[in-house]
Amino acid sequence: MIRKAGDGMKKTELLAPAGTMASLHAAVQCGCDAVYLGGTMFGARAYAGNFDDEEMKEAIRYAHIHGVKVYVTMNTLLHEQEMDAAFSYVRFLYAHDVDALIIQDIGLADRVHRQLPDLELHASTQMHIHNRAGIETARRLGMKRVVLPRESTIEEVRAAAQSGMDLEVFVHGAQCMSYSGQCLMSASMFGRSGNRGECAQPCRMRYALYRQEKGQDRKIAADGEYLLSPRDLMTIDELPALIDAGVMSFKIEGRMKSPEYVAQTVSLYRRAIDAYLAGRPWKTSKEDVRSLEQVFSRGFTSGHLFHQPGRAMMNPVRPNHMGTPLGIVEGVSKERIRIRLQDDLRQGDGIRILRDGEDQGCMVNRIWKGGLLVSGGTAGEVVEIDRKIKAAKGNRVVKTQDAQKQRELRALVEQEGRKTAVDLQVTLCPGKAPICQARDEEGIEARFIPDDIIVQPAQKAPLQEERLRAQFEKMSDTPFRLRGFTCVMQGPSFLAMKEVNLLRRKVLELLQEKRAVRHEKHAPLPYPSAAQGTSAEPIGILVSVQDEAQYRACRSRNIHNIVTPVRTLYCQLHQAKEPIGFHEGNIVHAHGEAVMGGENGALSAGRRIVDRTLNLTNSYAVAAAASFGAETMVLSGELDVPAVEALIRGCHERGGKLPDLACMIYGHEDLMTSRTCVINTCLRDGTKKGCHLCRDHQYYLLDQKGRRFMFENDEQCNMRILSPEPVDRIGSVYTLKEAGVRSFYLRFTLEDADATAHVLDEVLGQLA
Repeated sequence: MIRKAGDGMKKTELLAPAGTMASLHAAVQCGCDAVYLGGTMFGARAYAGNFDDEEMKEAIRYAHIHGVKVYVTMNTLLHEQEMDAAFSYVRFLYAHDVDALIIQDIGLADRVHRQLPDLELHASTQMHIHNRAGIETARRLGMKRVVLPRESTIEEVRAAAQSGMDLEVFVHGAQCMSYSGQCLMSASMFGRSGNRGECAQPCRMRYALYRQEKGQDRKIAADGEYLLSPRDLMTIDELPALIDAGVMSFKIEGRMKSPEYVAQTVSLYRRAIDAYLAGRPWKTSKEDVRSLEQVFSRGFTSGHLFHQPGRAMMNPVRPNHMGTPLGIVEGVSKERIRIRLQDDLRQGDGIRILRDGEDQGCMVNRIWKGGLLVSGGTAGEVVEIDRKIKAAKGNRVVKTQDAQKQRELRALVEQEGRKTAVDLQVTLCPGKAPICQARDEEGIEARFIPDDIIVQPAQKAPLQEERLRAQFEKMSDTPFRLRGFTCVMQGPSFLAMKEVNLLRRKVLELLQEKRAVRHEKHAPLPYPSAAQGTSAEPIGILVSVQDEAQYRACRSRNIHNIVTPVRTLYCQLHQAKEPIGFHEGNIVHAHGEAVMGGENGALSAGRRIVDRTLNLTNSYAVAAAASFGAETMVLSGELDVPAVEALIRGCHERGGKLPDLACMIYGHEDLMTSRTCVINTCLRDGTKKGCHLCRDHQYYLLDQKGRRFMFENDEQCNMRILSPEPVDRIGSVYTLKEAGVRSFYLRFTLEDADATAHVLDEVLGQLA
């Protein structure tokens, strides 16, 4: 059934990326409803172009004049000493009329909501909200919208929409291998935190898969070396299903992509959405797909959203732009490369020759056909180009940039074709000042009455409405187009054309100013000093175990606070009336009985203990968690000891009772948590769950520096890649205690009984 806008549906929003002013212009002119962009700080794309303060003001004004909303990304975790600067920047954005903030840090969200309650907040995908409990947490933090993770299926999207929360879903562009907000791989490998906007993209690097078997390590054959690199998302033909599922905002990824990429993706998705809402048939043509492939593609997939996991979602062969097939090398001379074309080739096109080992690319400047210089060649022809790169007979050639398409897209970027319809009325009464009124398609109105112009009685040729309309239609240098025109003439009247032009120019300037500022402003409210703790006694030592041997090592040392994320182990020990709690982890699709959680849904689900994967990095986040009733909070693993000390000082300075703050002092970190299993994808096809491959043998990834990343997949078949070495802060226990940390968390995964016992004895010795 075709559903049209207005049939009880929320407005469908096309949300475009803007990493630069040129990309913003492209997005607006090609038909987006909203843009998301970042300032120079606190955004999850530290290496995008981003906008300084003056550019930010200009961007908001430009977008608003054209009826486009602006959402600013502040989707990184904040340390204690950054919070005041972050809130100061929020106030700057608020003062300059930003429409919403996209936020990861629950401390910042809580503070902004309490102090600027009329500023709209969106929960970033970095906030890792993937279930109804998480949506409820976002709602209680004042969020008006949740950006669902790319791992969501259409069924999960549909269920989330039943919450009534506005939903935003990625529909096109790059995908992350790990759940957003749950990836520490870049921080571990390169000291560049993805949660701090500095991701070095370790998922786009080379790895080999190994299996440990009978005391030997065996390399597993794979289709390529980029085992963690997903294809790009493309769902343009699935937009009807998403609209019907209740999605409000359709998000295109790409703040680090070119203006041409923005122009191409936005214009195509705009056409697809409009066709569906208008009841017109739409099917993406091969040429449409090709145009998307040409601006950027690692190969396309509809991803988890529409059930294309495994090999259908991964591209282990190439982690960057693939290009489109161009031809085959037929021969190589000293000066030229001869290519049989499968597609058109023109001067200025970019090509890449695919070779065993390292591919090489270049721009094509000269083309020969039959010994003559030509401007291009067509499919089926044989042409020659300068030998600027290495090539051999039989090598495949791809086109990485189409010069003609780039020129067409550049023209789209530079156009000023987006116009707002406006109705004008002019009232002329001889002896009085003229009145010019404007009303745009959104109902915004402006009125101009000049101080120094008087309508003269017409002596010979009074003004005619047709003549006036023709003059008022001259709006080509404005963001408006004339829709309706009315002239109220109270007697034969005359105005000079320069006066008529002044009326038009001034009323449109006033209308433009009204369109540029969309929100009322209020002074910030004071931030309340709420009680920050509910736990009377610290938990002391808290241990997470994976198997019974680790559990027994803990119990033999009289440790009582033990949790496990393994449901079968929990049930076994619980039935035996052993002291064990269930840790539901950071990927929860159905909240049940648990004492500890690791995602934002744990807060509204009432979990007494929250794990480091909740990403608490400042005293405001701690206060927010405490307001939900959390008693023991394991602080983020991204905090070093000085950062922990600063957080605790912040808690003291703001008053209230200090909660039971804990630090993980030992254990392998989950560097990635993924719904895609590399083991199953390489050995089978990645579509089946419950294969037990990871239960039968131990597997690991080996990077090019020889680092081993072991797998410890969970019972729900989420892939978990562990850090090569365990976090070891046992030697910092005294310093942490001096700072105010009252509980200490140990996480056992790969350790056998002896290794577990050794670590426990060392910790108990430090705490004695």
